[in-house]
Amino acid sequence: MPDQSAFFLHKRLMFFLWFLTLLLGSKSTFSQISEVKILESRLPEIKDSIKYIDVLNRIGMLSHLQYRDSCLYYAQKAEGIALRHNYDKGIADALNCQGIYYIAINNYLSAKYFNDALQIYKELKDQVGICEVQMNMGSLIFVNKSGGDAQHYIQEAYEHSKSLKKDSIRSILISKYLNIDTAMSKSRFKVLFDEGAAIAKKYKDRRMMIFYAATAGVTSYEAGEKQAGLDSVLNALKQANLEGYESVKVWTYAALSDIMFDQGKDQIGINYLTNGLEASEEFGYAEYYTTFAEKLYRYYKAHGQPEKAYYYVSLLLGKRDLIARAADKSGFNYLNFALRENENLELKNKADSRFRMIALLGCLCVLSVALLFFVYRSLRAKKEYAEAQKKLHELTLSQNTELQKTNHFNTMLISVIAHDVRQPFSTVVMLSSIFNEEVDLLGEEEKLEIMRELNGTAQKSLSFMDGLLEWIKSKKNGFEYHPEKLMLRALIEEANTFFKMGQQKKKIRLEFDVPEDISVCAHKQMLLFILRNMLNNATKFSPVGGLITVGLELNETEMVVSVKDEGAGMSQEKIDHLFTLAASDGEESQNHGAGLALSISYEMATIMNAKIHASSALGHGTTFFLTLKK
Repeated sequence: MPDQSAFFLHKRLMFFLWFLTLLLGSKSTFSQISEVKILESRLPEIKDSIKYIDVLNRIGMLSHLQYRDSCLYYAQKAEGIALRHNYDKGIADALNCQGIYYIAINNYLSAKYFNDALQIYKELKDQVGICEVQMNMGSLIFVNKSGGDAQHYIQEAYEHSKSLKKDSIRSILISKYLNIDTAMSKSRFKVLFDEGAAIAKKYKDRRMMIFYAATAGVTSYEAGEKQAGLDSVLNALKQANLEGYESVKVWTYAALSDIMFDQGKDQIGINYLTNGLEASEEFGYAEYYTTFAEKLYRYYKAHGQPEKAYYYVSLLLGKRDLIARAADKSGFNYLNFALRENENLELKNKADSRFRMIALLGCLCVLSVALLFFVYRSLRAKKEYAEAQKKLHELTLSQNTELQKTNHFNTMLISVIAHDVRQPFSTVVMLSSIFNEEVDLLGEEEKLEIMRELNGTAQKSLSFMDGLLEWIKSKKNGFEYHPEKLMLRALIEEANTFFKMGQQKKKIRLEFDVPEDISVCAHKQMLLFILRNMLNNATKFSPVGGLITVGLELNETEMVVSVKDEGAGMSQEKIDHLFTLAASDGEESQNHGAGLALSISYEMATIMNAKIHASSALGHGTTFFLTLKK
């Protein structure tokens, strides 16, 4: 989960990215989708060229808030007509719109368009235009981290806005001002925030009203009012989606993803990031796209999922490569163009001279450079393909290994259930059949004894299943071992409950050499599982009339529980492989399940820091030993 500092730092960055999408729409009083449709339907009816240019620019500004390609199309069309009619205001509006389109896509073109628009607005003494461009320049400097005093431009725009008759743009300026000036006092912050929200409400600017509500929600969340803050942001997302404010919707995806990560709800946070990534691609928000892709890459890399991290870093690098190629095609990154207006002409002349020199030299070596380029591209593509194949192969091997482990585990589990669950059910069937068939021959005391035996067997069956479930849990991630103090003699007698009927049927005697006051610290269900399997094997392989001896040896640090039978015994070769029988070996003998149960017992003993082993010789019975720490 991202830490708190990363959460709030990213929130501030995403605010400025979203802010860019508001720069052109401060005058809207209703959904941009509705207004664009109305304006587009009116275009064929407009005969006045100046009015036609203004409508084109307005559509371009509103389109930027949804589909940026449409924004560029209308702005360029408006500029072309405005140049033919020498309509300076239309030219400046088109340049301003294009400058906003190229933010985070081509810094050079963005700065150049802003500067050209600013010069025209100054000549026209258009205070609204000057105010908007100064604000845009501050945003360009801050978001791209290219140096310069972003706060200076915003403060100048803020001062200009005070003299405007229609101050709707001030709601956007104030929101920008609040986030740039980090040294602002809380009281001053509240005064400006209230003013900005009031202006948005005054002009019924739904986009800014939703934004202020969302910002207030994030602020409340940061202040500790987490549920109220989260509800405000979710409501803002709902309103933005209903009213068609795609830019606000994308911003809220980013804010909600950070909140979800902060609360530890990683999957929900990932869903918001992927939704934001898809929306950014659909509506052309390159600055959002790279941010979402980078966050997804860093998350999966930090959580050990290289295949997903590789996918998102490829998306990120691909988008950055497109942006870099666009900048290279335009010449150089002249963000300083917006910072040093008096040096623009000199910089342009230097760039032109350098370009002519490079072009001349390029003509002399174009063939050799082209050959080297294609060789390099071929080698790089080959290398990238080989690396991709290697990663795919490694991923396939890893997945196959996990699949084999899972299949092995499932097969073992089925075998254990098929073998060991039958024992208590056999006892239940035997007792119930006696009760049903010989009920008339049984006395009341015998009936009660059978019922008690049935009840005890059922309870012990549940205990057995608990032990099996504990083993299954121990195979999963996050299992925690919790031992408890247990009375050893009582636990052995409880484990033998399953086998009393079988012992009575074979007339097997069971002798205990375990004091009743000896206790041990262990996991109850795991220890019961192990003891049951030791007693099960002794009962199964003891001859009719045989003796099973349960003993205990103590020393300073350990106690050794032994279960000895008088069965046929085993060879040393079988003893050596008794606790390592694999379910995938394909053995089909009747004792296969028992072998698996012993293998599981071995794993449980290891978890409890205990040891289990056996000794035997053909014709001399078998003894199982369980060594426990005192």
